[in-house]
Amino acid sequence: MNIIGNKWVFKKKLDGQGVIFRNKARLVAKGYKQEECIDYDETYALVARLEVMIFLLSYACMCGFKLFQIDVNTYVLNGFINEEVYVTQPLGFEDHKFHRHVYKLNNPLCGLKQAPRQWYERLSNFLLSQSYERGKVDNTLFIRNDDSDNILVQVYVDDIIFSSTNEKICQEFVVAM
Repeated sequence: MNIIGNKWVFKKKLDGQGVIFRNKARLVAKGYKQEECIDYDETYALVARLEVMIFLLSYACMCGFKLFQIDVNTYVLNGFINEEVYVTQPLGFEDHKFHRHVYKLNNPLCGLKQAPRQWYERLSNFLLSQSYERGKVDNTLFIRNDDSDNILVQVYVDDIIFSSTNEKICQEFVVAM
């Protein structure tokens, strides 16, 4: 098994005046050490085509739909890993009693090559289970037609853009996510 290292990434969030209001830390995998067919099989994550984004915006304007956008901050952590991936103990969290032990990941970490694809797979499976249909031209566009309304959902990396004429349906969509 290939054991993947990790590192802490620290970031200072600044307000409008440049004053630090939050310190953030996240554990990131050193994905560049992953080997194909050992640590991952598929890495390709679909990206929305520009033509489909223009279509979505034009259609929303033409039909009077309201557009909403969600930025999924922890999108990478919401996927599932199909392969066995092991990482070293994070700096500052080493167990000195078992210093040679490693962690098996159940969910992806930022930096893993397969993380974006796994998130897209989980999101698209959820949308399909909720009666959405995948677009025929672009697989990142999902459409659901109800008796009373339509809802369009466009997935773009870690952003979800959705539109409908019915605000109640849009609020239900956000709660379901």
